[in-house]
Amino acid sequence: MKKETDHKFQEEMQSGMTYEQYFQDRYRGTVGLARAFELALGRKRAFEIVKKWAEKSGVESAKNQSSMKQIKKFEDFEIFIKEESSLGTHVLTITYPEETPVKLSCHITECLWAETFKKMNATDLGYVICCRPDFAMARAYHPKIRLKRTKTLMQGDGYCNHTYYWKE
Repeated sequence: MKKETDHKFQEEMQSGMTYEQYFQDRYRGTVGLARAFELALGRKRAFEIVKKWAEKSGVESAKNQSSMKQIKKFEDFEIFIKEESSLGTHVLTITYPEETPVKLSCHITECLWAETFKKMNATDLGYVICCRPDFAMARAYHPKIRLKRTKTLMQGDGYCNHTYYWKE
C-alpha cells in the first residue's frame, strides 16, 4: 500500500524508491566522476568533456523518442511535449503561458533535476548535464524546431522559460 506524501517528489516509484531518492542515486556517481575529472584535468577541460557527453546522450535520446512519435510538424512536437508521462508528472511542474501554431512557451516552476543538483551543491554540473543539452535536443526532435531560454531553476532563477518554435 502506497503512503500519502506531501509532495510529488516524495511519491514512490514501482521500485519502492521515491522519485527524489532515484534522482539522488542516479546522479551521485555522475557528479562524483565529473568532480574527479575536474581535479585531474582542470575545470575547463573537464566541463568540455562533460558537455560533449551530455549533449551526445541528449541528442540520442531525443532522436529515439522522436522516431517513435513521428514528429513531422510543430503540432506533433507540441503534443509530444505536453504528453503526460509518468516521470514528467512526478518530476516537473509546467504551465504553458503561450501557444500558437508555431510556438510553445513552457514555464517550469518545479524541477527535480534542479533540486537534486542543488542538494549536491552541483548546479554548475546540473546545468551542463541536464539543461544545456535541451538546445541540441530540440533540433534532434526535428531540424526545424528551435529552443529559446533565458532562465533556469538550475541557475537560480524562479522558473525555466522554455520557448520552442518552428523555424522555416
